[in-house]
Amino acid sequence: MRKMSELPGVQDWSDMIIGFILFISPWVLKFSDLDYPSWNAWLCGLVIVISAAYSLFVALKEWEHWNGVAIGAWLMAAPWVLDFGSIRSATAVHIVLGLFLILSEAWEIRAYRHQHDDDKAVAA
Repeated sequence: MRKMSELPGVQDWSDMIIGFILFISPWVLKFSDLDYPSWNAWLCGLVIVISAAYSLFVALKEWEHWNGVAIGAWLMAAPWVLDFGSIRSATAVHIVLGLFLILSEAWEIRAYRHQHDDDKAVAA
């Protein structure tokens, strides 16, 4: 039986779901009338979805997954950097989805490294 980390595209699909949830969150959680949190959610969600969809078709290098980690860190910092930390729903969705994105990308980086370590062992 294959491990979850060996299934092709699982992390990319999880990233796509994270991006989609982030993108619709301003409407669902009713903060779409607030400029900074809604635009941040829409832009970051769109970038995450496009990046995840792209990586379903093209094998990304390890450093490209670090971009996802950076976006996740940005999502977690954005409520205070963009000064919407007092808006609970927007802050919560940014922090939770940022954390999930970081975990998903760390999983992807680990799988990438594990795969390349196996390739090196076979070649030796």
